[in-house]
Amino acid sequence: MRAVFILFTLLVSAESGSVLMDSSGGLRLKIPSISTGSGVVSVISSPGTSSALRVSDEVLSLESEDPPCLACRGATLSGTSSVERSALATCSVVSGAILVDGITEGDVEAGWRNSRHARTLTALFRARIALESSAKQTLVLCIKGEIEASAESALRAEVKALFDATAAESEGRIAFADFYEVSVVSVIDEASAKEAMDMAHEAAKQNSESENTLASALEEAHERVRASGIASVALDPPHVAQAFVAVGNAYSKYARTARAKIVAWKNRVARGLWVEGFGTDAETLRKRVLGSFDSETLAAAGLPLVAPYRLEMRSQLSDLVDSSISEVFASQVSNIEKSTIKKLRAQLLKKLDTPPEDAPSENAAAMRAASFAFDSAMSDLEVPSLSLTKAKACREMESKLTDEVMGFADSPAAQIKRTKKVTKATNKEKKPGQRSIDFGLDLVAMLRPDGFGSLQGFAGYQLGGNSVTFGVHNDADDPQTIAQFGGVRPPLLRIQPKLRVDVEM
Repeated sequence: MRAVFILFTLLVSAESGSVLMDSSGGLRLKIPSISTGSGVVSVISSPGTSSALRVSDEVLSLESEDPPCLACRGATLSGTSSVERSALATCSVVSGAILVDGITEGDVEAGWRNSRHARTLTALFRARIALESSAKQTLVLCIKGEIEASAESALRAEVKALFDATAAESEGRIAFADFYEVSVVSVIDEASAKEAMDMAHEAAKQNSESENTLASALEEAHERVRASGIASVALDPPHVAQAFVAVGNAYSKYARTARAKIVAWKNRVARGLWVEGFGTDAETLRKRVLGSFDSETLAAAGLPLVAPYRLEMRSQLSDLVDSSISEVFASQVSNIEKSTIKKLRAQLLKKLDTPPEDAPSENAAAMRAASFAFDSAMSDLEVPSLSLTKAKACREMESKLTDEVMGFADSPAAQIKRTKKVTKATNKEKKPGQRSIDFGLDLVAMLRPDGFGSLQGFAGYQLGGNSVTFGVHNDADDPQTIAQFGGVRPPLLRIQPKLRVDVEM
């Protein structure tokens, strides 16, 4: 049977309507005893859209008694209450013909399956399928304006596809043709609108299978809907519900993938080590996880109901990956700093016996080697897409290495080694008459001009038992250096004299 679209106008005075169901969800007790033998027609309005029918805006009301005509509020994209879903389900069960009003040409052109009317039809379809209402029903789609034949054909196909997807949620094979017929005419004037309503009443009369009163029919349908729990089911069309599930599953899947890799990194870093090729691996993980999530949920991006949820889940996934990578990066920087300083101290301790005239150059060489090793290790950790670079860490490390070299002579390790050396020397058997007293002056000076540590150097000179060491490091403006001096800039020139007395008896 060829389906046609009906667009109509019906004038019903507000005084003639009576509310059958209010916001509490219960049916009113005083329902007129009207026979349903002539069929029941339900008009589903669209909130927020001017209706071709002048019906009340209640959840469910009776607009005319002969023949009986019900008015019900349709679904919206922003949300539909369980009471409204209950009213839609009740109309779906009790009516022989249903007119879905308020459909605009924009709704049809933009895609029926993503409109508020698709949510309305989903409620109607689910109720009849769940309650096994086998009586055939006429579905009248009311279009406000002219519609081309190609658009008409596409709309019929989408309505059938929506029914098939809803039917697939239940067991068994259900054919759309066994449940519904679609008939409609475009509204041009009041005469054609009246003709459309007459056609709907005639279809409802042909589909009527009982001679019950409207009161008993509504009570029975309402009780079946309440007992089935169908009113508590969300009105998202099946393809939208599936898109929500797909987005949630994709998030869980790729969050687990990211966590597995990140846990392996954290376990290694917790042992004081660092991950070789971390920067490349982190970039690869980030691109793979977010790229795979985007490709698997691409269809959901085109659904207005699901797109915000998809965006939220992607943001959470991105935050999880990015924050974890940043945390692992910071821990590895700390590990490399500790390892570099430990190695520098070992080198300085080994060179402690170096002749005084060679000590400054040897210490400077050790510091350059440590700085180069740190820079190389940091190059392997950089993640440019997250602004995790080596620049700041290298500047801070250079300042720490300089302070380490400058203060190493007074460090506990150096003092212990010197003490052991003196103890060893004093424990040797001395020849009679071997007595001596030697004096020496060690002078250490450090020049710190303005700058952020880009220039440094050391020079030394040994004259007999006396030595002079002079260093230059332009780090006076470096926040790290200022912090070491209690929040003030370091002195431009710092001189540390030391008097050395060697007595042998």
